[in-house]
Amino acid sequence: MVGVENGVLQSRMDLADARFAGSGLAGSRMAGDGAGPDGAPRADDGAQAEPSAFSDLRTEVIVIDDDPSVLAMITLSFQEAGFAVVGFSDPLDALMWASESDPTCVVVDLKMPGVEGLDLVAAFCALGRHSIILVSAYVDVLTAVDAMRLGVDDVVPKPATPEVLIASAQRGLKVLATTPRTEVLTFTRRERQVADLVVSGRTTKQIAQTLGLSPRTVEFFRASLLKKTQSPNTAALVSALTRVGFLPA
Repeated sequence: MVGVENGVLQSRMDLADARFAGSGLAGSRMAGDGAGPDGAPRADDGAQAEPSAFSDLRTEVIVIDDDPSVLAMITLSFQEAGFAVVGFSDPLDALMWASESDPTCVVVDLKMPGVEGLDLVAAFCALGRHSIILVSAYVDVLTAVDAMRLGVDDVVPKPATPEVLIASAQRGLKVLATTPRTEVLTFTRRERQVADLVVSGRTTKQIAQTLGLSPRTVEFFRASLLKKTQSPNTAALVSALTRVGFLPA
């Protein structure tokens, strides 16, 4: 079953295997908010996943991109290759989904509205159980290295062919199948910065001014902290953060 309403992508591979390749995705864009038939994904001929090789693996993929036509294109490509796909154009919705999802592959665009640079990618990596694939037209060597250090499994430059994206997802799912699942509570650098100020009683506007972020970005990380600590409100969040070592300034 496919939803194309809010979006990102993720996969796991060794740093030494990270490759910059791919062309053609932007050349065949689809209009609209995304499409795909309901029910079980179908498998067609040509440039597709091999079900027999992955019959014992999860084949769900999360795709995140704020461009509806690109999101629809990537979603359809994975669907036709036999993957179950969930698409998101809103990064916060995607993060909330991923925080409750079983280990899977996340394909995410680097440039998302309301979230600074690699902050979104870091938030997904900090969940510690997904394979992350970063897709972007703006990736340079330094950004790629920083992404790998965060825990990204593959970096794919736009435009990328469906074959390149599918192959990257297959590698990530293979690694997930042999990687022990961890449930350690971890926070990204930006989440720690926001947590420190939340514990100190700062409002979203004050946190945004202090860190030089937009209020939307602050809300993104506040929501991430609420989800990670399973806190229903700000008061409970402050209590939870204090218990794990965050102290008022």
